[in-house]
Amino acid sequence: MDLTNLVLSSQNLQECTNNFNQNNLIGLTQFGRLFRGNFQGQHVLVKILDDEKFKYISSKYNDEYLIIKEEIKFWTNPNLKGCPNLVSLIGYTWERDIKGIVYDINPLDTLDKVIKQDSLNWLQRINVIHELAMVLKFIHDQEKQNMVLNITASHILLDKDCKPKLFDFLLLSEMKLLKEQLTMSTSYIDPYFSLRGGEWDRSSEVFSFGIILLELVTKRSSNIENTEDTSLNMDNLVHIWAKNVYKPNCSLVHKHLQEDWLYCAEDGVAITRLALQCIEFFPANRPSMRDVLQNLEKLSVLQHVFDARSTKREKKLISS
Repeated sequence: MDLTNLVLSSQNLQECTNNFNQNNLIGLTQFGRLFRGNFQGQHVLVKILDDEKFKYISSKYNDEYLIIKEEIKFWTNPNLKGCPNLVSLIGYTWERDIKGIVYDINPLDTLDKVIKQDSLNWLQRINVIHELAMVLKFIHDQEKQNMVLNITASHILLDKDCKPKLFDFLLLSEMKLLKEQLTMSTSYIDPYFSLRGGEWDRSSEVFSFGIILLELVTKRSSNIENTEDTSLNMDNLVHIWAKNVYKPNCSLVHKHLQEDWLYCAEDGVAITRLALQCIEFFPANRPSMRDVLQNLEKLSVLQHVFDARSTKREKKLISS
């Protein structure tokens, strides 16, 4: 594939972010910083890579551009066109002083910024969970053993329609990732992997997904990095809190969300049970993303959405 039309200059990236102005900074990524930008009149997302953060990978493979090469290869894969929850690539630069990637998305915010807010209702939260499960299943089902790794609320973007978008991957499927090399938030790290070591695998990503699921339905953030009192860190971990308070056939859905339209008690119990299965300590006890998706699609709230979409399609066919 000819990638020359995707090559941008460092000046392009500086101009579209107003010289990486702090007002355009969204947050930190796995290997750098994330900015809002404006490129040729359209809103974009700009990821600037930090050489220091992925030096251990680059040195291992003796290629300072390896991370960006693998990412470009991933985003230009024609198979990804069938997945609406992945960002689209506009271009990239890998000059010595600045290495970055520009994506076609107008971001609303990162998911962690809205978890506790009332701006996301019950239906929107379930849609985020459902679409995130679909994209993870899509990635896990690919022939190449790619994994997202950094499944945290701060590394999932919401677009203007509140749809989740993934953008920050570790795409070196052949690399054996050690726990000492993890750059993601402690709150989302698989505790079995953290304690036992071994290799990060898909069950570890199911655990991270379970944390996000819990955060969305309980409106509790698990971001312990922002907690000044370190003695409170373990209590702030949402999976420890959930296991401490959970009882069979109970719902951990936030009381305000239980008052929303389309919420029903059976869904609250079912999604709580699913979340607890995802955060099981032993990986063998966790469901696959395929199993997660099947369970989510049994929820009455999603059945209502599916029925509404079918009705709209029928009306469109009749009118045409």
